[in-house]
Amino acid sequence: MSANPDHEKNTMKILFLVPMHIPFGAFTNPDDNQRVSQKQDGRFYNLPPTDLPLGVLSMSAFLKKWEKVEVQLIDFNIEAVACQSFDYDSFFAFAQNRLSQLDFKPDLIGVSCLFSPAFQNFMETGLAARQVFENTVIIGGGNIPTSAWQEIYLPTPEKSPFDALCYGEGELPMLELVRSGNPFEYFKTAKSWITPEKACNGFVPQHTFIENLDEIPFFDYDLCDIDQHNANLVVTSFATSKKERSFHVMTSRGCPFKCTFCASHAVHGRDMRYHSLERIRADFMMLKEKYGATMLIFQDDHFMSDRNRVFTILNTLKELDLHSTYQSGLALYALDRPMLEAFHAAGVRQLVLAVESGSQRVLKHLMKKPLKLEISQRVANDCRELGIYTNTNILIGIPGETKEDIEDTRKNLRTINSNWFHINCTSPLVGSEIHAVAKKHGYIQGNTLGADYKVAAIETPDFSVAHIREMQYLLNLELNFVYNNDMRLGEYQTALKGFENVITIRKDHAFAWFYAGECHKQLGDTEQAAACRRRYDQYATTSFWKQYVSKFALPFPE
Repeated sequence: MSANPDHEKNTMKILFLVPMHIPFGAFTNPDDNQRVSQKQDGRFYNLPPTDLPLGVLSMSAFLKKWEKVEVQLIDFNIEAVACQSFDYDSFFAFAQNRLSQLDFKPDLIGVSCLFSPAFQNFMETGLAARQVFENTVIIGGGNIPTSAWQEIYLPTPEKSPFDALCYGEGELPMLELVRSGNPFEYFKTAKSWITPEKACNGFVPQHTFIENLDEIPFFDYDLCDIDQHNANLVVTSFATSKKERSFHVMTSRGCPFKCTFCASHAVHGRDMRYHSLERIRADFMMLKEKYGATMLIFQDDHFMSDRNRVFTILNTLKELDLHSTYQSGLALYALDRPMLEAFHAAGVRQLVLAVESGSQRVLKHLMKKPLKLEISQRVANDCRELGIYTNTNILIGIPGETKEDIEDTRKNLRTINSNWFHINCTSPLVGSEIHAVAKKHGYIQGNTLGADYKVAAIETPDFSVAHIREMQYLLNLELNFVYNNDMRLGEYQTALKGFENVITIRKDHAFAWFYAGECHKQLGDTEQAAACRRRYDQYATTSFWKQYVSKFALPFPE
């Protein structure tokens, strides 16, 4: 690939926008079982995660390699976290106000949307951009535009703020767009760009993949304020020993598996593509030496696809003295003892275990996930022996699941000696098989494109939304508090860290205060045990906690 010699070298100004990842209502009015943070205005907010937007950083680096472009980024997740008072009644108003203050006149605005909960924010970001920059070309991209372009444009394409939507990965389509000279003429024939007119005329978009990922330069991390992004709620909820300077990385694209709850294949495809090991080492060194990275957060969809490659990457991390954590992509079948020992040798002290369900029927027939319960049990035990803290992800409420399956999950998960469990409601992610099934049978409650894994959105003949939501919270209380594995095994200091982490996020969590007190008691700190008991007594009689105190026979305050 080479620069376009015929292209006039005027600098194109590009503005990338990342909408808030969670629904606006969930942000301003968090539910009782959601994490909250208090702003200076006195109100509590459910703050969004602040992951680095790798897709945007990759596209920016790729475009700057081949053409003269000036790029800026506004990540509204960062904006929402940093804003200390929030006087807006809609995400549109928030985005419009921020854009109107921008001292930058873009020629092209790209709005990214990765997950269903951000759909409404995605649309309102586009509308706000259209109002502030009336004559600017506005495009959309990411998982949701790729999978839901028909829902975005139809049945009223004239109301969409987006001139075009990018199908799949954006590096090559964006480069072609920048080089085109006339975006609207280019959109007419481009195979990876969907316009309202194309959507109305049976257009079938196609992917434009970069096969050799090394063609993409070192990601443009300079677009971001790394300190603000390090407020990441996902990472800080893990059992990290100190404040890390964290950077998200992705060393491969694609995943061959066909898990019904996943939609990553819609953007990245099922065939695996990789950055070379030499390139990965160079990137890691750059992150450490130039940016002061101490922690790398891997976001590969299938990190374990090549066993030898994983060993090499772990050795590189060890040599560079970089910590690492993995938000996804760790297939449990590949985590045998030698592999886990390699993770441990590389300084890994926390892993996310994608167990997903305690029901073998659900795993095999409904999730189509090649995993057996005994593998999950073995991995959790090995991690505990090695000193690797484990967070286990669970989904309940998948179409076809029964109340009996959920009870099997409830029982079987107690046999997995994980340190902490994250109980999620199945989200009908657009592009996933679950979404297609749920939509076909009318199982989705509310806005199809607004589903949030924190809140139940699927109702079938086997269960109601209310039942899934209640079971989600019961499983959380049972597995993480009442039957906490660290307490059961006498590892009270580890258990205490987990409870204190909950209290940091949710100061009125009665169960966290009670079991923190029990840990202090076992550790011989009677003063702290008494202090925790007083806080438990303060919250246990509130309307929310009283029902659960009674259900699990915790002591009522005198």
